[in-house]
Amino acid sequence: MAKYIDGQLIYFVSNRCSQTIGGVQTIIRLIEEALPDQKFIEIPLVYNKKDLKLDKLPNVEIYSIALSKSEKFKQYLRMEKSDDELNEVAIVPGSKIVVFGVQKLVLLSKKDLMNNEIIIFQSNRPDVTFGSLEGNKIPFILQDKIKYIDKFLFYTEEDRKEILKIINNSGVEYNFKSYIVPNPSKTPRQQICKYTNSVMYMGRFDIIQKNIKEYIRLADRIYPKYNVNAYGDGISKIALELSKVNVEGVIRDISQVAHKNSILLLLSNYEGFGNVIVEAYSVGMPVIVYDSYPAAKSIVTPNAGKLIPYGDLDGVIEAIEEILKDEETFKKYSDGAFEESKKYVKEDIVNKYIKVIRDKI
Repeated sequence: MAKYIDGQLIYFVSNRCSQTIGGVQTIIRLIEEALPDQKFIEIPLVYNKKDLKLDKLPNVEIYSIALSKSEKFKQYLRMEKSDDELNEVAIVPGSKIVVFGVQKLVLLSKKDLMNNEIIIFQSNRPDVTFGSLEGNKIPFILQDKIKYIDKFLFYTEEDRKEILKIINNSGVEYNFKSYIVPNPSKTPRQQICKYTNSVMYMGRFDIIQKNIKEYIRLADRIYPKYNVNAYGDGISKIALELSKVNVEGVIRDISQVAHKNSILLLLSNYEGFGNVIVEAYSVGMPVIVYDSYPAAKSIVTPNAGKLIPYGDLDGVIEAIEEILKDEETFKKYSDGAFEESKKYVKEDIVNKYIKVIRDKI
């Protein structure tokens, strides 16, 4: 394999580097691992060494522009090469720059945008991916940069439609190639979910995005017939501990608890993709999800779970009772979830990412 794709360096611009754990960080790491002979340079906005949880890969260099508040937007100017080692990092003309979230284009100069291939990976719901204060308009500071995007990777067709609507409402010029690639499941496919009277939430314990109060309200209404188990940590942990929700601590993967829970709940105020849904599918676990973001309409299918109107707690309870009505009904949904998981196999999705990066413009 050639050392670089078409002799080009690949840059990742994101919130954090691949040495941390999370949605975007996992995607970056998977691409880097799949191309061990390719040189990557990561430019994370935040690079706190105390937060690092993974070893740095040998084919990756990291440079954070968040050295200080005053230098945050201007500290990546030049690169020197010596024996293929990168000393001082900058954007080398003729490179590929993969940007997670359109709003981060403000960090790139017009020269960077003109002299490199710009690839956007959607990293949140449509309005957040632009950093938009008005949900249907692109911020003024970004409007002149959209025309430099060469490729745009969307989670789903619903996301593509919503993002194009925002672009068209803003009246800006664009001419990018579109791709639809969902996020992968990091969980190996194994149908190990069991029929129980427990449902679960896995993720960050926060009120603003994850809507933690909704799980508290739910537990108040369905306990003791059904248990609500919560796996994770965060600022709302105390509120959960004082409720009928069982706080079970942090787990690395849903497969650790699939035998103790029968349904995944995702009742967020908003999401980007909702990776935990496809991870649940990988263990044969049906899902109940609020339709609070576009991607949910594609990910949650009737054979694998229930998509509930946002805020309809009665609908959530009816869905739990339907899926757990008896073991035969549960098995039907579990089989459907496991079948859906074929769409999100990690290796297949990573190959699609690489194809997008390699594709000629």
